[in-house]
Amino acid sequence: MSIDALLEDLWGEEHPQSAVKMIHVAVSQLRKVLPEDVLQTRAPGYAVHAATDLQRFEALRSEGRLRDALALWRGPALAEFTEPFARREAARLEELHLACIEDRIDEDLARGEHASLLAELERLAAANPLRERPRRQLMLALYRAGRQADALAAYRDFQRTLDDELGIAPSAELRALELSILRQEDAARPPRPAAVDRTVHYVQSGDVAIAYQVVGNGPLDIVLVHGWVCSFHPGWERPAIARFYERLAGMGRLILFDKRGTGLSDRIAGIAPLEERMDDMRAVLDAVGSERAAVLGVSEGGAMAALFAATYPARTAALVIMGTFARRRPGPDYPIDVPQQDFTPEEWGVPAARRFIAERAPSLVHDEEAIRWYGSYLVRGASPGAAAQISRMNQDIDIRHVLPSIYAPSLTLYRADEYLREATRYMGERLPGARIRELPGADHVPWEGDQEDVLREIEAFLAEAGEPEEPDRVLATVLHARVPPARRSVLRGHVGRHRGTELPGGDGVLRASFDGPARGIRCAHAIVDHARALGVEAVAGLHTGECEMGDGLLQGLPLELAEGVAATATPGEVLVSSTVRDLVAGSGTAFAERGSVTLGDDEWRLFAATTARLPAP
Repeated sequence: MSIDALLEDLWGEEHPQSAVKMIHVAVSQLRKVLPEDVLQTRAPGYAVHAATDLQRFEALRSEGRLRDALALWRGPALAEFTEPFARREAARLEELHLACIEDRIDEDLARGEHASLLAELERLAAANPLRERPRRQLMLALYRAGRQADALAAYRDFQRTLDDELGIAPSAELRALELSILRQEDAARPPRPAAVDRTVHYVQSGDVAIAYQVVGNGPLDIVLVHGWVCSFHPGWERPAIARFYERLAGMGRLILFDKRGTGLSDRIAGIAPLEERMDDMRAVLDAVGSERAAVLGVSEGGAMAALFAATYPARTAALVIMGTFARRRPGPDYPIDVPQQDFTPEEWGVPAARRFIAERAPSLVHDEEAIRWYGSYLVRGASPGAAAQISRMNQDIDIRHVLPSIYAPSLTLYRADEYLREATRYMGERLPGARIRELPGADHVPWEGDQEDVLREIEAFLAEAGEPEEPDRVLATVLHARVPPARRSVLRGHVGRHRGTELPGGDGVLRASFDGPARGIRCAHAIVDHARALGVEAVAGLHTGECEMGDGLLQGLPLELAEGVAATATPGEVLVSSTVRDLVAGSGTAFAERGSVTLGDDEWRLFAATTARLPAP
């Protein structure tokens, strides 16, 4: 661009005497922050060798990637500028933006998503009263939603506005659409949706069968982790949930599953801790051939999704948490209190759904049909006893210390007036580099209320997330056991049986890492009990933390801390740090406090793990 063109763009016909010098100064400042050779001097002015957002937008639009193109917009074009170039360009850019929105709406209408478009189209038509295309789209959406009279009223309002403002009539195409709606012809009806494969599959996870379903076939795998007793299969019956699933499936290959003890998956005795639920999710991902997925977690599912991202970074392409918590109970260092609803067996069903909706979907409190459906939804999700057990486990969840070790691209979403807003914001603020978005509304469940806001944020985030770097850190539970050297070869077999990885430890030391703390505790008990049966004593210490990966082995501070914990244990004792204790909610392990010890620069509370539920490893 020449200097003369810059002068005209920035100041118009009259510019100050120092204008050329001001341009030189601005260019010098830009060169300090831009990569080398991006901004070059080229007579009679300057040349920029870089792709602009506008060029990226136009390329994405030409490829048909409309949602990716729209995700580049962050507000009105050039709104922060008042110079002549901005006044000229803003209108052209806004026209490009609006046309792309209309293209995307045409795609959504073709997929039969008319109901979810109504609010957006009403705003678009009101903001552009003389523009015909959004009015045509609004008429179609209204008619296809069963609102024929409103569709015809939208036409008459547009006809009147055109006559009053411009003295012209609507186009022949719009008049033909009005006639089709009057006659209720097929041309105005929604297209018949393509058949969706909703086959339910099963995979074995330990001794439990896990139900799952795969929808869509995009390049990105997206796994949705529901909260509490929510189940995917009945969700297809409710249009709002079905639309939510379908929109996610439009962003990639959607993987749905029911956690053990809920929905179509096997019922279990007792409570399934987060660790075992992560095993179930891994089994599903393995069954569908997914090496890496974007993990979306809702409510309690958000805590599980975050723990999965920390424990299996190589399998986590991105993390999205919605209306969730890292901890529910208040404490000295955690002022947030999220009370848990309790239901009697007699309430389970519609009475429970009424209270569930009042707290988690208040926009539906006067919708008796929705309340009755959610009553059925809860009943099919779990029995009253199972729901109560899951609620008790949720009260014990505490993954706060895990959050800083999550390096996957992260998005945190919550609604401004929902009951988990403070807990969700707390969690997002502690995820490194997380994008945090507060959306309007009071509904906690993301598919109720204005789900389009939620889906737009997810779609834009996943489009920009990119390929994460290969992780060099991982969350792991480290076991350090002191055993008689002569018995080490016998006792080390317990590591493999509990899915652990043995680490170098030296003479008289058995050291291993585990991808779940409950497995580590069970292995420690097996070693100590086996040693006692052999007539010798052993002790064990465990700590969970962020380990470095080097030369195929885990390294770092957690190994030293586990050794320090073991050093304070008495013969035959399994001691754990408070971080281990916090992560095993629902595992059946009981703990006895053993005071505290200073390890490294911090003081750690210690607990003796006294009992443990012992399922098959």
